[in-house]
Amino acid sequence: METFFGNRFVKTITAILLALILLANTSFPVFAFTDVEQHWAKHDITLLTAKGLTGGYSDGSFRPERGLTRAELARLLISALNMDESAWALEASSQLFRDVPSNHWARVYVQLAWEMGLVAGYKDGTFRPDQVVNRAEMAAILLRALGYNHGKGDVTFADELPSWAEESILQTAQLGLISGYEDGTFRPLEPVTRSQAVVFINRLLAVRGAQYEMYGQVVQLGGGTVTVELNGDQVKLPLSPEATVVYESQFISPSEASRHLPLMGYLAIDHNGQIAFVQLVKETKNNGITVAAGSRQEATGAGSQPAVYQVMDYRLEEDAVGPREITDPAASLAITKEAMGIPQLVSNTKADGRGQIIAIIDSGVDPGHPDLLQTVTNQRKIVGWSNFTNDGKVILDGLISAAGSALSHQGLTYRLPTLNSKSGTLRFGFLEESSQGVDFNLNGSLTDRFLVVAVDTETPGVYDQVVIDTQGDRDLTNERPLRVFEEGRQHFSFKGPYDNSFNLVVCAIDPAGDEVLFGYDQLGHGTQVAGVAAANGAIQGVAPGARLLVAKVLDREGMTDWQRLADAIRWAAAGGADVINLSLGYYQDGSAGNNTLTKLVDDLSAEGIIFTIAAGNQGPGIGTLATPGNARSAISVGAYITPEMWQNDYGYTVAAPTLWYFSSAGPRQDGLMVPTVVAPGSAVSTWPMTVGNGYRLGEGTSIAAAHVAGAVALMLESAAQRGMDFSADRLKKVLADSSRELPEMNAAEVGYGAFDADRTWRLLWRGEQVTYPLRGYAYNRRLGFGEGLFSREIMPGDVPYYVINQGQEEQLLFWNASAGWLKPLFKITSLPAGGRRELPVEYVLPEQPGIYTGWLEGKLLTSPYPDIRLMTTVIKPYLLYEDNGYRQELSGRLPAGQYKRYFFKVPPNAGALQLALRVPNAPGGSFNGRVRFHVNRPDGSPYGISDWTGLAGEGKKGQEWSNLMIEKPEPGIWEVIVYSSAA
Repeated sequence: METFFGNRFVKTITAILLALILLANTSFPVFAFTDVEQHWAKHDITLLTAKGLTGGYSDGSFRPERGLTRAELARLLISALNMDESAWALEASSQLFRDVPSNHWARVYVQLAWEMGLVAGYKDGTFRPDQVVNRAEMAAILLRALGYNHGKGDVTFADELPSWAEESILQTAQLGLISGYEDGTFRPLEPVTRSQAVVFINRLLAVRGAQYEMYGQVVQLGGGTVTVELNGDQVKLPLSPEATVVYESQFISPSEASRHLPLMGYLAIDHNGQIAFVQLVKETKNNGITVAAGSRQEATGAGSQPAVYQVMDYRLEEDAVGPREITDPAASLAITKEAMGIPQLVSNTKADGRGQIIAIIDSGVDPGHPDLLQTVTNQRKIVGWSNFTNDGKVILDGLISAAGSALSHQGLTYRLPTLNSKSGTLRFGFLEESSQGVDFNLNGSLTDRFLVVAVDTETPGVYDQVVIDTQGDRDLTNERPLRVFEEGRQHFSFKGPYDNSFNLVVCAIDPAGDEVLFGYDQLGHGTQVAGVAAANGAIQGVAPGARLLVAKVLDREGMTDWQRLADAIRWAAAGGADVINLSLGYYQDGSAGNNTLTKLVDDLSAEGIIFTIAAGNQGPGIGTLATPGNARSAISVGAYITPEMWQNDYGYTVAAPTLWYFSSAGPRQDGLMVPTVVAPGSAVSTWPMTVGNGYRLGEGTSIAAAHVAGAVALMLESAAQRGMDFSADRLKKVLADSSRELPEMNAAEVGYGAFDADRTWRLLWRGEQVTYPLRGYAYNRRLGFGEGLFSREIMPGDVPYYVINQGQEEQLLFWNASAGWLKPLFKITSLPAGGRRELPVEYVLPEQPGIYTGWLEGKLLTSPYPDIRLMTTVIKPYLLYEDNGYRQELSGRLPAGQYKRYFFKVPPNAGALQLALRVPNAPGGSFNGRVRFHVNRPDGSPYGISDWTGLAGEGKKGQEWSNLMIEKPEPGIWEVIVYSSAA
């Protein structure tokens, strides 16, 4: 199929005044300001100054009570968002606002903030850079910076809020970014001081997971270095001469801090790559930092985290690629398991997952699905079911004597069974379809309500059973009492008119009888995921012998929050989960995987739990990963599909395995390779019994992660039977050598490659290679230290890696590169015990623009596989400039189901970016296929998708051209991915 791809700029030509401003050196010296020693915001001021985000005045003061100007806010925001380099790229751009001249100290920050939509100018063409920002304006700007918009929440204030800012104020208050005052007011027009602004920005960083660059056990401080234990490895890092150390709310010297070590610590890095701020804490696991704000200006309030969305399955290519009718539900999973080598693994080990518990943290699981009732050994499949949302909550605010046989309420009479109440008093309420948004009895309306009665059967006043009118006939004498699932392992059902049912469990009964919490899967997502991992019935999941822990964290809108998710993860760990599967994620993680969720994943992984996490469904753009799938210790899973899967599930003939276009690609922002592997990203699986036959085709990295979760359960059982064990870290190292290569796909897209369970198990079982304590990293100016290098805006030149030997013996490493353009200057390096060596690397990229990924691999002479791997990802864009008329025309061919990436460097002040895609007519006037393009912004976030070009669905006319015009595109490297449909 021939494709034509055009790219054209409409560029406004203006006179440019070039001013030489030293913007490259924007870090501020860290010192004790003369006027903040006793200030309530000292901690925040010191931290952000250490990070180089703010600074003081030449007289040594900070002036915390001075009003914050609009120019200062622009500078502070851009630096907090790690966008300084993008701002510096605007040095040669023309003046945007008439009162912000080219030589203004904050011009480039103001311009970039305007381009990003964070700030706006005034109708008279001014920006008013010296005008002080008020609290309403601050709320609106913080919310834009967070990119969050999810309703007003339940926060209220006593004073009147301006209509234009009301929603922003309420949302920022809900998120804990800006608190109100003790008298219940917000005072929207009150000016924001410099100290308040620093606190607000620090809270913004905390919500984004970017407050600190790393977290680990601080072992030693002093002598210009800090030694930190990260994920079991000790790393020696440079310590800034002006470094600040805080312990128990006291600012202390590094030498004084050394007397308290070892302690867990949060570390911040300055612009020079040195540790500039160390917050020591007594807590050792799973504890965050809470900064006290005991101020007359700001009421204290705990900040919350942004919403986490499920990595949801969806119909991928509209009407042209639809699933076939499901006549044999078992066939689909049989094919996906074959693709992963599961039959060979089972044949060799006889494993089925028995003895292993997989936690499904998702939208819930249908407790009544026949394939999710029992394991292969007839044990109860679901061993725990907990609801962390408010869905299914019923308030029991009615009281009635247990001696009565009927309840009259609002003109209706309900028959009651004989219930043995120790107190003689029953509590009652109603499960209402309208308030829950659920058609429980499946009759097509949301008008029904069902009586719920609680009874204290053992101890007076301690309610332990409920009865619910599931038949809706106002007669509870034909209903059975129910205990919470943990005790009775019971589920109950509302029957529908077509042999369908809505199945629920009792998750919690308030002992005081005030409320009851039911659990169910309204979305179906969790039921699909559970079936892939462990179904045992008409379809066989990957590990049919495994049992399930079910945590419902996604509400009926498919959303949750970080705290809810963290609580569920801890609950699953305490409940004995061997594998925790998370098919959900948050996409706006600017912290390179350094946030409270990834920290929790890493901590629990160190305790022996293996996490399988969906990489995300925001692909195909580079750097579109979801968190916590970008945690260092997680098995992060992308999605691919084989020709056999295409044929069985869709009826299409595709020549080779393809990466599902929605699969989020890496690398992590600090260069670490994520995803770890890819796995089958579509399969027919279990679905709630509310509709159809209980099976549905699901697509997404959700499905891929569940495949790997089941496979890990099989391998854990096999290991236990043979008296061995393996950690998440060991498994990830083995995956590097056991995964199958996928042609025409790079490591940023597929990690180590296609997951192969049998090959992985054979390497684990052999256990030939000793793991040596080697660690490598590169310094990333934007994000600090990382275990790889990701260069998008700037060509790396000769950026070095550093390799650390954390062991007790000297090692000799032999270096090799997987790509010819990646050239380590040393072929052999001797690493003394506890020593660090610099590994200079040259990056000699080919002429052709594109994305380049490669590995630096270090191997000991006796090792069959590399002992250390360091991934480099470099994007080389097509340039658009005056000599080529700001135009690129490209053509090529794409097989069905494949895609190709193009990168274009957009200069500042572009009036518009015009993209055009053409599929030429084949002989006879028809099209040979169809394509579309996906567009991603310079920061990696998706911008949009074009219409299909070429073939159309049945009864529709195809089109030869597809166009997209982007007005005033932000400068930087835009990514355009051309995708060829499988149809």
